[in-house]
Amino acid sequence: MSKHEGKAPIPIFDVQKWTIRMVVATLFGGALLVLAQPHVRPYLLIPGIALAALGCLIRIWGCGHLRKNKFLATGGPYAFVRHPLYVGTFFVLVGLGIMGGSDWVMILLAVAILVYVTFYAPRKERKESGRLERRFGDEFVKYRKAVKSYFPRLTPYPERQGTFAWEGVMINREYLITFAVAFGVAVILAKYFWYTA
Repeated sequence: MSKHEGKAPIPIFDVQKWTIRMVVATLFGGALLVLAQPHVRPYLLIPGIALAALGCLIRIWGCGHLRKNKFLATGGPYAFVRHPLYVGTFFVLVGLGIMGGSDWVMILLAVAILVYVTFYAPRKERKESGRLERRFGDEFVKYRKAVKSYFPRLTPYPERQGTFAWEGVMINREYLITFAVAFGVAVILAKYFWYTA
């Protein structure tokens, strides 16, 4: 019997309920795409794509190592930073924002970063740290002391566990984020070519 037999298939677009985070992200993405004028600052397109792609890669790398509630992920990007998914999200946010080019998008980006850094990330940090400490105890306390939330270590955490597996990317539905980012990049590029045609 293969390792996948007996397991329920992973539904590709099975989102059963919308969270506040999903609603806010959708509203931000929609506003960004409507307000985007990439022809205003076309020199930001390539850096923006690079940052968004980097953010997606960091998130995929992190999700591939993440097995929620099974063990404390300390391998891969978790060996350098405790919240690689949030770091990846930040790069995606900045990348798509600067691609948008217009002054309105830059204002929207500044507000989004302010909310993300001062409200969302600290709140998630408190919630996640509490949950992980309750579940993994001293193992997490030791890890938290050695690895910062968002600023990476120069050397990997020595007690690493967890290896990359695409199954983790699928289970954590990271492909949905990647598709959404790719769609946003495509729309902004289409607007650029439309304005400059």
